[in-house]
Amino acid sequence: MTILKRLAVILAWMISGAAAYLYLLNRILIQARDKRFKSFMIRAGGLLSVGISAAIGWRAGVGRWTAIPAAGLLITAVGEARRLLLRARHAGEPPVREEGLPLSLAKPDTTTDLVLRFYETPVQGWRGPRVRVAHISDFHLNHHLPLEYFVETLRRVMQTEPDFIFFTGDFITRAKYVPLIKTVLPLARGRLGTYGVIGNHDRWADIDEVRATAEAAGVRMLNGAPARVKLDGGGTVVIAGYEHPWGAADEAEPGFFTSGELALVLTHTPDNIHRLENRGIDAIFAGHYHGGQVRLPGIGSLVVPSKYGRQYDHGHFVFGRTHLFVTSGVGSADPPMRIWCPPDALIIDVLPERG
Repeated sequence: MTILKRLAVILAWMISGAAAYLYLLNRILIQARDKRFKSFMIRAGGLLSVGISAAIGWRAGVGRWTAIPAAGLLITAVGEARRLLLRARHAGEPPVREEGLPLSLAKPDTTTDLVLRFYETPVQGWRGPRVRVAHISDFHLNHHLPLEYFVETLRRVMQTEPDFIFFTGDFITRAKYVPLIKTVLPLARGRLGTYGVIGNHDRWADIDEVRATAEAAGVRMLNGAPARVKLDGGGTVVIAGYEHPWGAADEAEPGFFTSGELALVLTHTPDNIHRLENRGIDAIFAGHYHGGQVRLPGIGSLVVPSKYGRQYDHGHFVFGRTHLFVTSGVGSADPPMRIWCPPDALIIDVLPERG
């Protein structure tokens, strides 16, 4: 066997092993509760899977065993093709404009390069006035990022004059950072209200303390009855929270909207979209994925905590009449940086149905 053939076999085994590990990582491992050494074990598992795959490839060489990595690569390719088709099928409109630093290959570190993305979205059946929503998620307040960064983020958001501000979870990373909520969240005030739901890190840290502190900072946490807001220009906006799987065990799925109301739902993970579509909901707002937090040029995200992989990792998607907005969030968790994946906040103008 030539050295090139052997290297090709080893590479095929390595890619196949890495793909299998990423499948387990996205759908199971990364979603496990934060515990000591979790991040180390995840990184070690990745290196181990690639290393073992390389060793097997070296030993196996070219032969009948080559069918194993070939099958793995075929399954990966089919899965990626299916993901791309579903993503294209549900793709919504791109932002009408963006405010922030442009992405550059020469500057991979985008940890604090916040981008405001503006959307204009007509909603089927809505006859009321334009409603502007500022959607913010995943602060992950900690001491890795300066407090001034979060303050500046909310200052920029407030300059857009939102009617509503929605926070979709993960205010903190650890319980010891709860006091930072008192400093940051009071800076955000929607003209007609500020609402929020908890995320997985809030649950793992101290869900009751996070809720109480956010409420004291002026955020109405939607872990109970929905809020109904009557607009001066006519029409009613109904805002509900859905915290599955980190909220109450007996949490019911939203289903209390009436015809003509603008029905908006806040949830932490976009994975809930298939639980909530076809329920008369006009728009769902979610975060959780961080846009992958590390995105490779030409490839995109690799690690996304979702049972759907990176299918709906960031942006605007449409499922029947329901719009899904997924933000990459403001902060960063583990690792405490973003690579070619700028943080963002979404400014969404919900418009009356065209015509």
